[in-house]
Amino acid sequence: MKISGVGCWIVDYIYKDINFLDFSTKKYASKDGKNGIIIGEANLVNELENYFNESINHIINDISKGQKPIKRLGGVAIIATIGASQLLYDFKDIDFYYYANIPDTTIGKYVYDTLKNTPLSLEHIQIKKGQDTLTYILCEKEKNGESSRTFIGSPHIHPSTALKVQQLSNDFFLSDINYFGHIAWEYIVNNDFSYILKKCKKNKNITIVSTASDASMRNKKRWILGDSDDVYNFIDFIIMNKSEALHYSGGNDLYDALKFFKSFPIEGILITDGTNPTYIYSRGNMSFPFEGFIPIAEDIINDKERGILSKGDTVGCGDNFVSGVIASIALQLTNNNKQIDLKEAGILGNINGALASTIHGGFYEENIQGERKKIVENYYYKYKIKNE
Repeated sequence: MKISGVGCWIVDYIYKDINFLDFSTKKYASKDGKNGIIIGEANLVNELENYFNESINHIINDISKGQKPIKRLGGVAIIATIGASQLLYDFKDIDFYYYANIPDTTIGKYVYDTLKNTPLSLEHIQIKKGQDTLTYILCEKEKNGESSRTFIGSPHIHPSTALKVQQLSNDFFLSDINYFGHIAWEYIVNNDFSYILKKCKKNKNITIVSTASDASMRNKKRWILGDSDDVYNFIDFIIMNKSEALHYSGGNDLYDALKFFKSFPIEGILITDGTNPTYIYSRGNMSFPFEGFIPIAEDIINDKERGILSKGDTVGCGDNFVSGVIASIALQLTNNNKQIDLKEAGILGNINGALASTIHGGFYEENIQGERKKIVENYYYKYKIKNE
């Protein structure tokens, strides 16, 4: 089985324990939801620099009080693809590929060296002369298993390392599963997204798409995925959080959002909502029919409070939820299941996403291969006993 991922990769600079109520910090927080830093959302560097007439380095240094950041590999697509490959590392008949260009810089070397220590194939990752793209993440203290995190970055990858459609080789379109994570980041691919998805489906591939908060869409009444709504006709499984579901559908509530997405032939919809239950809809064609909510992985949250697990942040929890879903679908297909159990995929997603809150950033760096899988399996069995 061949699984190919494409979309957002980034290097995150993470700042901990940010207090936006602090006198010297709250001046940067938006008062009108338009200007200044919108807490808990994605923000654009150039807009903040223009509004405050200060460099982003000055703004970040002022807010963090000179804190040295935690540097981590991040990005929706790369984190989800790596996570799935770690969970299925011992399945020699399942290969994971990622398509991207990485700059020939110190940051680029950090990314490449990090990827070398994962089960991911580097065959379709190219080193290009180019510039870095970073995201600054401001994390507040965790409360009841949740913590607000605010992203400050660019609307898309730097043009010097943008992936070209021609770089999606025949191997990509002959994959069993094509995964696209925050495809707007790869803006050139995004402009031809419906064509690419249609070509994947022509080859009877399974297409999985996950979204992210998109600051460049903030002033639009409804966010657009890819080049047009036609993309929804070629998506098998779509994964997003509740806020994104409302934005991309233009709905006022979950009911409105679901009405929009169900109007297309999407096979499955998974919507997370922080520490609230996860919504799952399965149409019943290639997957078992199901609609309802499943509990989050409470044992992981409880074990963090007990000190059994470390406390990290919620950066990348959604991306790691996606990795669990991808891994479960791939595993079910490998086992020749006639239909996919999307509820089962959501369970593995919930556990994997919750586990990401025990680390800083979205990338789970293993000390030994199989470390992550062992922990996830332990909590998976606990989850099944508790909820089945």
